[in-house]
Amino acid sequence: MSEDSLLLCATSRLAQTLRGEVPAGAGRWPTRRALTIGQWLATLADEALLCGIEALPTALDSDAERLLWEQVIAEHLASGAGDAAALFDLPGLAASAMDAHALCRQWPLSAGGGADETRLFAAWQERFLQRCRGLGRIDAGGLQRRLIELIKAGHFVLPGLVRVAGFDRPTPLERRLLAALEGRGTVVEKWTNSTVDRQIPAIFACPDATAECRAAVAWAQRRLAADPGLRLAIVAPDLAGVRDRLAALLDDVLLPPAIRPDAAELPRPFNISLGRPLAEQPLVRRALDLLALAGSRGRIEQGRLSALLLAGFWGADADEADGRALLDAAMRRELPYLTTPAALPRLATRLGDPCPVTLAALAAGSERLASAPRSQTPGDWGRHLRAALTAFGWPGQRPLSSDEFQAHRAFGEVLDGFGRLDELLGKIGQGAALARLRELCRNRVFQPETRGQPAIQVLGVLESAGLAFDGLWVMGLNDDRWPPPPRPNPLLAAEAQRAASSAHASAEVELDFARRVHARLLASAPEVVLSWARADGNRVLRPSPLLAGDAPPADCDVRLATLAGRLAATAGLVAVVDAQAPPVAAGEAVAGGSWLLRAQAICPAWAFYQFRLGAVALESPVEGLDPAARGTLVHAALEHFWRRTGDSDGLAALLGGGLTAAVAEAVAAALAGFEQRMALPPRFRELEGARLQRLLERWLRHEGERRQPFTVAACEQQASVEVEGIRVNMVVDRIDRLADGRLVVIDYKTGAAIDIRNWAGERITEPQLPIYAALVADEVAAVSFAKVLIDKPAFTGVADSGDLLPGVQGLGDERQKLFPAERFADWPAVVGHWRDRLQAVAREVGAGVAGVSFASESDLRYCEVLPLLRLPERRRLQQAAG
Repeated sequence: MSEDSLLLCATSRLAQTLRGEVPAGAGRWPTRRALTIGQWLATLADEALLCGIEALPTALDSDAERLLWEQVIAEHLASGAGDAAALFDLPGLAASAMDAHALCRQWPLSAGGGADETRLFAAWQERFLQRCRGLGRIDAGGLQRRLIELIKAGHFVLPGLVRVAGFDRPTPLERRLLAALEGRGTVVEKWTNSTVDRQIPAIFACPDATAECRAAVAWAQRRLAADPGLRLAIVAPDLAGVRDRLAALLDDVLLPPAIRPDAAELPRPFNISLGRPLAEQPLVRRALDLLALAGSRGRIEQGRLSALLLAGFWGADADEADGRALLDAAMRRELPYLTTPAALPRLATRLGDPCPVTLAALAAGSERLASAPRSQTPGDWGRHLRAALTAFGWPGQRPLSSDEFQAHRAFGEVLDGFGRLDELLGKIGQGAALARLRELCRNRVFQPETRGQPAIQVLGVLESAGLAFDGLWVMGLNDDRWPPPPRPNPLLAAEAQRAASSAHASAEVELDFARRVHARLLASAPEVVLSWARADGNRVLRPSPLLAGDAPPADCDVRLATLAGRLAATAGLVAVVDAQAPPVAAGEAVAGGSWLLRAQAICPAWAFYQFRLGAVALESPVEGLDPAARGTLVHAALEHFWRRTGDSDGLAALLGGGLTAAVAEAVAAALAGFEQRMALPPRFRELEGARLQRLLERWLRHEGERRQPFTVAACEQQASVEVEGIRVNMVVDRIDRLADGRLVVIDYKTGAAIDIRNWAGERITEPQLPIYAALVADEVAAVSFAKVLIDKPAFTGVADSGDLLPGVQGLGDERQKLFPAERFADWPAVVGHWRDRLQAVAREVGAGVAGVSFASESDLRYCEVLPLLRLPERRRLQQAAG
């Protein structure tokens, strides 16, 4: 291309690709002059300023323009909507208004109309343009229109030849530019990067989107294996929806070493065009979190502190990683859900200061922020925030990787450019500055620079414009995505948008656009594959109507040579059965009590990992009281009540009058005892007290229906028993003694899901009450859970006879189906069954039985070591075997 020629490209990706192309066999070559229209017109704006052609207003960048729209809309709503203005999504409205204004610049559209929304936008647009004139600024679309008029008026030295590339559907403004160039004598030509005729594509119908991703990656793997020098592309209309799946599969198949943490940033043989918001980059997210946390004036969620302690990029993140983890675990145990950073040093002192450098950095950064003026310009805030991050020790101790370095540089550019908003925002407070900084990072798309020339490009349909490949797979061609559904701007008259055929205005516009893109894609490679998914979950999907004239679909091939598959096929692998743990040694103490036998009965691996190896889940603090704490309060209140009341006669007397006062006294005692460990806010304490009052009164009235007189012999009774060499310590909620001396053992439950069917089975998964009845005490006549619920209080269990507890059938009752008479002739038979089954489970513990075996995954809902059971791997193996 001569120096007197110019390539105008539809996308910056196409322009960058064309500038970087190396002519075959060339030792030296001129770089193509390839620019987008916006980039080229920006050079003309600079020329107009330097040469004195015209004093053009300064163009607003996208961040400043979005902010100005937001301010204009906020002022207008505040003047008309009053307090209701706060209910509007200002950033969303500003984005829609900015898009509507750009449509008016690009297409023959004007604001206004009969609808309320269009009239509002007309007022906003008029005020926006007034503000721009007052500031000496102009929006990008307005500047481009001015420059086109200057071209038509004879200004600027223009290239003799302009070629346009990648424009599927030029806008009227783009056509005006090309007409102005032709009017000045410039030759305008359409340029294509491909000489391939329209191909007859292969079409595949895949079971779902995941299978479609696997099929596309399998195709790329086979093609590159045959010829590593090929240039391939995978194009998806919904690239955001499949990006992560494609990236994971491409890594697994084409770059297995990337699974190692130290190889996470190896050069990939593929490039994905869709970037992510800068705010989502781990290094930048940590900086924003540090600033937000240190700038907080009140209590914050403990989870935010936990995320900071466990993450890197600040303080002594490498040297004190273990100490920070210890501090986090202690914080979860000992600090409330809402806490302050100042609580960490006090907690660390009790632990022996496991991470002093980290806490010193936290204090230094917080102090630096606290010393800032209450109000200053964004530019001043940018410098102050940078200094605070330095005091925090950001970005950490270890050297940054290439991607992290680029993210660090991009965030620095945002901080340095914060001053561009001085004129619009003036002096603002720290909270507003941090909110604006986070928004700027969310709006900036970040994508690390691609190293080398990747063999595979993963693109959206727009990013693929003008590019040519050796092979192309276009996926996601379902009728709900291709053609895309229309998205007319809600702030412009729909009729006017349809009449102008503006972008996304109607189904007809989108169909025309899709046909153009479809034809271009079919001519962009000598091999083209199209695919669509048959289903999304239970929803049946259909192919795009644009596939109707092509070949009938075939079933896709989803076979992939993954890392796991290659390792499994390697000779010399030894299968290890991990269902057998070492037996319990003589003198070895095994903790867990009845929970150990419960876990062993449900899943032996659970019992082994948690109670023999000592694996525990980190606590997750919750706001207020979690279910366990609420249950503790119920237990404590009932214990206090029965210690004061004593027996059924005392309860009967209170039911005649005085129950409310007795329950109130028990609730107050329970709350007072609880608050010795954790203080409750006054209003929360009042609400919890009222809940307990209603719940206990409801339950005690149900207990008043018991026909047999009883005396409460023990509350929260500790017991210990040895079962086949396993010491089991337990606490029984309540033991009642009947008039004949027999015992009723009760366990309080405040949840509705209670299952006692396992009591008659081979594996007793609720063993506490059977342990007590079979191995601890004699003369037990009934065992039962007490469902202390406000809606349906009830006893659920089993008894020797049917008159001991309301709703609990005796063994001889006809309605009792749990213990059939042919197997359980009498109460001693039930107790004997419990003894045998509990001893069998205890023998399993002693023998080291530790396999992953369970009846139902729902039984594992309270398992703290669930990740160690590797259930997803188990499901995959079962699917492969089945």
